[in-house]
Amino acid sequence: MIAAQSNAAPFTPLITAAASAVGQTEIGKVVKEGIDHFFDGMPVLMNALDELKALHPFVGVVVLAFTAVYTLEQKRRDNEKKIIALYVEMKEMMGVLLLLRDVQNDKLVAPDGRSIEDRLKTLVERTADDIKLCSNVCDTYAKKKLLAKVFLGPVWDDKLLSWVTLFSKRRQEFEFELSIHTSQGVDKANVKLDVIGDATRALDEKMDVLKAMFEQLVSPEQKQLAATVAANGGVKALRNNDKMLLELERTASKAPGAPSAEGHRAPRAMASDGNANADDLRMDIFEDPDAAVEKNQVVYFRKFEAQKRQIIDELTFVVKRESDRVIQEMKGGPHDRIRDRTIYEIWTEMGWRGNVKARHFVLALRDHYLEKLAAETEGVPGMGATSANSSRNPDAWAIKFIDVTRLQPILEAFDDDASGFITISEMNRFTGSRPADWSLPHWVAFWAVAGYKASIIDYANKIEELLAKMEGIRVEVLPPNRLAVDDYFRFVWRSVHTLTAAVTPLQPEPGPNTSDRFKLHLEAEEARLNTNLKAVDYTIDGTDTLTLIAGVGRIEKTVFPLIYLLLKRHYEIMRAMRTKVLDSRELWYSVETILYVKDAIQYRVNDLTNIFTQQKHDPKKQFQNFAYGMFKYFHATNDLWSEEYVRNLDPRVIPYDDAKEDKDVKPEDILKYEHKDELALDDWVYDGHSIDDTPSYGDVEPLGHWHGYFYEEDGTLETSGTDSMMTFVLEPANGEHELKANAWSNRGRYTITGSWSKGENDVIEVKLKMTFPNVFWSTIFFSGRFDSERDVLTGVWGLSAGVENSGGPMIFRRMPPCYLTVYPSIKELSDNKPRALWGFAIAAVRNDVRRERWSWSYFAQRRDDRKTVLSLVIRYCYFGEPTSDEESERCCAAVQRLTPADACFYTSRIDHIRAYTWVHENARCDWCRGLIGGPRLFCLDCVIEGTKSHNTVDLCCAPACVAARITRRQDITAPHEPHHRLVKARTTVLTRQHGRALTAAQNAFTKAEKFCKRIAEASQQVQDKDKEEQTVPHAEPALSVEDTPKKQQETPQSAEQAHAQAHDSDLPSCGKCNGPLSFPCWYCVKCEDDLFLCEACEGSDACPELMRSSGKHTEEHHLIRCQAPKDADDKIFSTEQRLISLEDRLNNVHTRVETIEQLLRQLAEAVASFQRT
Repeated sequence: MIAAQSNAAPFTPLITAAASAVGQTEIGKVVKEGIDHFFDGMPVLMNALDELKALHPFVGVVVLAFTAVYTLEQKRRDNEKKIIALYVEMKEMMGVLLLLRDVQNDKLVAPDGRSIEDRLKTLVERTADDIKLCSNVCDTYAKKKLLAKVFLGPVWDDKLLSWVTLFSKRRQEFEFELSIHTSQGVDKANVKLDVIGDATRALDEKMDVLKAMFEQLVSPEQKQLAATVAANGGVKALRNNDKMLLELERTASKAPGAPSAEGHRAPRAMASDGNANADDLRMDIFEDPDAAVEKNQVVYFRKFEAQKRQIIDELTFVVKRESDRVIQEMKGGPHDRIRDRTIYEIWTEMGWRGNVKARHFVLALRDHYLEKLAAETEGVPGMGATSANSSRNPDAWAIKFIDVTRLQPILEAFDDDASGFITISEMNRFTGSRPADWSLPHWVAFWAVAGYKASIIDYANKIEELLAKMEGIRVEVLPPNRLAVDDYFRFVWRSVHTLTAAVTPLQPEPGPNTSDRFKLHLEAEEARLNTNLKAVDYTIDGTDTLTLIAGVGRIEKTVFPLIYLLLKRHYEIMRAMRTKVLDSRELWYSVETILYVKDAIQYRVNDLTNIFTQQKHDPKKQFQNFAYGMFKYFHATNDLWSEEYVRNLDPRVIPYDDAKEDKDVKPEDILKYEHKDELALDDWVYDGHSIDDTPSYGDVEPLGHWHGYFYEEDGTLETSGTDSMMTFVLEPANGEHELKANAWSNRGRYTITGSWSKGENDVIEVKLKMTFPNVFWSTIFFSGRFDSERDVLTGVWGLSAGVENSGGPMIFRRMPPCYLTVYPSIKELSDNKPRALWGFAIAAVRNDVRRERWSWSYFAQRRDDRKTVLSLVIRYCYFGEPTSDEESERCCAAVQRLTPADACFYTSRIDHIRAYTWVHENARCDWCRGLIGGPRLFCLDCVIEGTKSHNTVDLCCAPACVAARITRRQDITAPHEPHHRLVKARTTVLTRQHGRALTAAQNAFTKAEKFCKRIAEASQQVQDKDKEEQTVPHAEPALSVEDTPKKQQETPQSAEQAHAQAHDSDLPSCGKCNGPLSFPCWYCVKCEDDLFLCEACEGSDACPELMRSSGKHTEEHHLIRCQAPKDADDKIFSTEQRLISLEDRLNNVHTRVETIEQLLRQLAEAVASFQRT
């Protein structure tokens, strides 16, 4: 299938023409009409199904399922036409059930002795399950990357079309059962069977039409991307082209129709050279549809059930307000659809039709209540006509808030789409959402200022407090969890702070405190949101889920309490990270949830921007006031995130205090995945009682131990990548012909499921599915056969089950792994089998001899491979200087030489190294371009141009990088120089911490300056003294051989004297070794007792933890790099002095050269004299 698609470019016009021709057929027109107008007839159908459910309760299960998936589809921001085509068939199937309206009694027995309920109940329940499963498939497809829809388009099309076929068959089953029940004789039943036969033929024709139309039911962006793929050689050519895949992904992510989920997929820590990023992308693009659907199932089913509960609640719990009108079927004007009596009176009195200008409505509402107050106070002594404060009307306090000074927030409360007009549906939505015991003035007052504004200010402060507590608990989490917490801050904090920063400066409305009047509503609303979040397990995977939780309407109504509840939950996860090693998915899916909320905010901002532009308003000015300005920084990001803003940031930190936390929260109540007490090494692979001891099974030949490699399509072993040999032990599973296995390789320990069957000539065919514990590894499928003669399993592997989508061949053998490491590849055997096997025999025997004799070369090879794998895999996949092509090949070769046991164990060692290394995901070395792992240096002197966003010059601690001059950065005003002031951070510096770190470093440089001058002066005095002692007169003869070592020994003696003098003169010394200091050295920005460290002590990988008078010095303390002062009068660094020194040295060299020439001349004369004698 992929091969066909790779050559699709020449046939694209033919396909388009064919699809166009099919669309002109009668069935094609019907299908297209159904897709284009799917939503048009749905309200009528849904009402009819509700009535049917009341008449025949047994169909309620399928009606509820259909209602749930339809409601969720309505909430989706972008509707895929292919999914709609599927729902059209589902809609037609449900339409058949309306024939039940003619059946009055569920218990009425047909001629065959069965009632309609007995006949249809099982089919109805099965169909309800089908609808649920199908909607999960649609949800999965909607979330897939645009590239996945292009590369695996035919596979997904087949999967979607299979559901069209299923629902068509279900419709026929319903028609058949209904016809049997209602027919009075066999002849009529036979007629019905003939009709169903015609329907089957029509279905076949319809499927042909849909297959052709699916080629065209794609967005313009997808068509353009497909053309680009075809122009570059097609799927097969691009499958392993990392550079092109990443380029296509960048193009796809910029497409207007790209799903928002593309930016929120769980990425592995990005490799320093992008290799891991390309691997992640490839795995996502080529992920098997069945595996993707299965992975999405838990989240979607939770969402589906939550939607069903909401539908049931809406049907069973109807709020009846005193002011609601009874709306009857009438032929009056549009105003007759208004539910609230007061609004109806105003609307009728003003003569408005379907909508009204928002400003006019608010003014009319104000006048209505003022007139009402005046009428109530008329004739009462001492009360003015508008004396709201003294009125006996219980709503008088609220009516005073309905005035022109608060016009903007009242307008926004009614006008959801910010169009400037209020429609009847918007009006009914506003009045219908108010608490049951609140009057309309009370509800309007809440939005006017008194309640809503105070609530968003309060929630914004609570959110910032939670973030401060998260930063405080960050230092308490176990090392294996640190990267997940840092990733959370990296992705979440900026998005959330962009919202809260616009609100926290606001002040509550002055005047009397009315918070008690709104407190119960705010608590109830928070409880409602929390209940909905629990229903979906606090996971938001799309805008449909967000709407399910928050409800229909403006996101600004619920965004603050929603984010607060989510962050509160995420904080509890971080609390568990103090004592448990958690699955990385726990916090990453929390990150995704916040990013989907951010998406909803950005969608709202984009929509408002378009509306303001159409209304000829300046969007930037409008956002200053709209919703109290909460979206202003989402619209104009640079107004907040300038370099200056980040440099001045100093948000508070709240240290963790377990005594103040909720003791009733248990980890098992909040965690979704398995967790461990510690990160253990996989040394079980060397245990004599490991699963290697599982016996072989003789009754089914493929059972037992197998070892094998992934091969490229041409049969060669991979020359890049980090996949090792794998081992698995096939065992019988519960079902007949079902298999299971434990497996291990460099991917860790994982499970395999599968099946076997007998094909042609009784050859045993085997299908396996490899599922990995790490979320970043996609499921791999193996499809092959057992060769009993050679005792091998041979087949192909791929990221999807289809053989046509294979990634290459794969062969499993039963020979011990130590031999398989030197066994020839498929291609080597194909090219010259005798030579390849002879080479294998020699290598195997040589390895046996070296191993059995404990040869040094054997252990040296294992040591070298271990070091190569540990160092290069980390650099290739995670952090450090990017590997060169030669290093990548060497890394790959070393991994392939490992046995699966060694590979599995080394991977656990790499996991340990990563867990205990601070990886600066937000910083790459500006010289070597590697992601920085371990200490990070950032420059204080490099200035970002203009008001561009914050992005420091960063360096790793490699000597070449520290000494480098950086000229490639275009966003800094001048190149970075080696003498610039550098700050060393062993721990990750979050963006919210940078301003604090910057201020502390600048203060530290000021404090350290006086010490550095004294160290430099003492060093200069020593150097001057050494220079005097070592001065050689110009007339001095050539150096003798005996003089050289003597003078070389004088230098260290002088240095030792200088150190002693420095120590005696009370200069600062190294806080660890207590030795004297020289430049460069390091100064702690936090220790108050002036801690210095020499280059040797601080240069080690481990941070020296020291007890000081001011407290303990830890890796959390940043350091500044102290260099010799650059004062103008400092002789040692004066340009003039350096030139003089250079001139002196040149003169000295010139003198010595002249001396040597004189000696040579004397020697030549002596030789000539000797020859003459």
